[in-house]
Amino acid sequence: MMSTESIFGKVNFIEAKDALKLLAALAAIAVAIGFDALVPTVYPEGYVERYYPIFLRILFAAYLALSVLSVWFPGIRRRVVRYWGLLIALVALLSLYTYQTAKTGNLLLPVMPSPDAIIAAVFEDGAKVWKNFSASFTLLLEGVACGFVAGMIYGTLMGYSRFFNYWLQPIIKVIGPVPSTAWMAIAMVLAPSSHIASVFLVALTTWFPLSVNLSGGIRGVRKVYIERAQIMGASPLHIILHVIYPAVLPNIFTGLFMGLCFSMTSLVGAETLGVQAGLGWVINYAQGWNEFDLIFSTIIIFILMAFVLLTILFKCQKHLMKWSKGAIQW
Repeated sequence: MMSTESIFGKVNFIEAKDALKLLAALAAIAVAIGFDALVPTVYPEGYVERYYPIFLRILFAAYLALSVLSVWFPGIRRRVVRYWGLLIALVALLSLYTYQTAKTGNLLLPVMPSPDAIIAAVFEDGAKVWKNFSASFTLLLEGVACGFVAGMIYGTLMGYSRFFNYWLQPIIKVIGPVPSTAWMAIAMVLAPSSHIASVFLVALTTWFPLSVNLSGGIRGVRKVYIERAQIMGASPLHIILHVIYPAVLPNIFTGLFMGLCFSMTSLVGAETLGVQAGLGWVINYAQGWNEFDLIFSTIIIFILMAFVLLTILFKCQKHLMKWSKGAIQW
């Protein structure tokens, strides 16, 4: 790969095959823009697209800017080149779906709203969307935090102490595998408020996989490490914090990954327990009124929230486990 210097720094000329991939992705977005502009919108009658054309143009501009920046930044180049095929597939699917909905009406409302209607459901009432997202995000973080603390304590006791393992293992075997939504009625009766009941359901789905993975990892730690620390006079707490936990980091992150994924499922059910805001609440509300554009847009927000949280989790894993090559990748 040839390189030279410029006022912006070192320029790395893109290889021909990578340049073709970038141009192919840009061409696909341009074709989608042209297709959307040339093919008239006929369904529903009198409907005028407002957001979808803007979305395509922003997508084109963003990918073009990243392609230009990739000349100076190899890290950006690797990512834009890596996802060129997925981007083309996404644009093709959006164009096909737009054709089947807004352009022809082959897929009828209200079940199959057009991409423009889905985007409009997010931006036309931004304050309400932000309120529901904030409520869900707060509930999710509270539940995951409580489940994390409970899972770390529970898993540590089970893995480190035979006494606690004897008494705690039957409880986790009975309660853990049961779906959190099955506990909804009991949580509503026993919890002092609907919010606490919702937090409990989310925490339950984080506590179980983390406890199981952590306790199994602790039991797999080589005894010689613990014995050496004991010989040197380390206390049990010091051994747990500085010997055991570093050794079981893969188990902790695996449990957190599973718990965070499961908590997304329980979040929807938890938000039916009398709460008045949240993404799960919106889905249940929109389902009752057949507002499928709102359902689709809420699902997209769910996807983005889950993607960001899991990306942060695995960034932390990568930072703390630079030595590990076999950890779960994201």
